[in-house]
Amino acid sequence: MKTNPILGVVILGLFTLSSCQKSYWENVAMKKAISTTSFTNPHMTCAVYRVDDSYPGEGSDKEGPKLHGYAILSDAEELTFGIRQKLSSIIENPNTYFRHEVPTDCLFRPGIAFRFKDKKTRVDLLVCFSCSELRYYMDGKVVGQSFFKPKKLLSLVKKLFPNDEKIQSLK
Repeated sequence: MKTNPILGVVILGLFTLSSCQKSYWENVAMKKAISTTSFTNPHMTCAVYRVDDSYPGEGSDKEGPKLHGYAILSDAEELTFGIRQKLSSIIENPNTYFRHEVPTDCLFRPGIAFRFKDKKTRVDLLVCFSCSELRYYMDGKVVGQSFFKPKKLLSLVKKLFPNDEKIQSLK
């Protein structure tokens, strides 16, 4: 049997790089959610939504579709492979998350939602930039949440919503 030495080197390099980084997530459900969100998942699609991030009673009750109780303000926008790759590199990086953080005195009000789907699993990632908190839902149930360092993710979101004044004003 003839082997391709270049392919062997590439596979070995990928194995080495992937094995050096310990996952931030401990639970099995979150590990499955993160593998679903990976741009390396060949069956995954990803769309981004703008969701209502107003405080309860602050805005009018929005009619129409909701995502985990939050009104959807925009149509789904499918992400390109390059954007999915950038998003995956942010959310798969353990340094994105705070391990021990004192909770911010803030009500979780996500303004952005990412929906990842492959043949078997649906993962929704809701992002609150007010309190820098993420929540992962898999097949409709919360499987993980964490505080995060917003700089890279906010930069990406601003590119996705260039005409949204509220998103553009976030610091």
